[in-house]
Amino acid sequence: MELKIVEVVAEVKDGVVPLGIMNAEQAMNLPSDVDVKISHPEDKPGQTDRFLDRNEFGQMHAHPASFVD
Repeated sequence: MELKIVEVVAEVKDGVVPLGIMNAEQAMNLPSDVDVKISHPEDKPGQTDRFLDRNEFGQMHAHPASFVD
C-alpha cells in the first residue's frame, strides 16, 4: 500500500507554480508560513487544475497518512 501522492503548488498572479510532488503527509507537514495549494487527492498529480488550500485538504481527510492508492 502506498501513501497518496499529491502535487504542491504556489499561487502567483498568472496562475500556479509547481513546487513538487510528494505524499499527502509531507504536503500537510510543510511549514505553515509557506502558502501552498495541494492537488485534489482523487486527481493525478501534475495533471490536474483542481487544488485545495491546506485547510480544505486537511478537512477532507483528518489523517493525511491514511491516503492510500
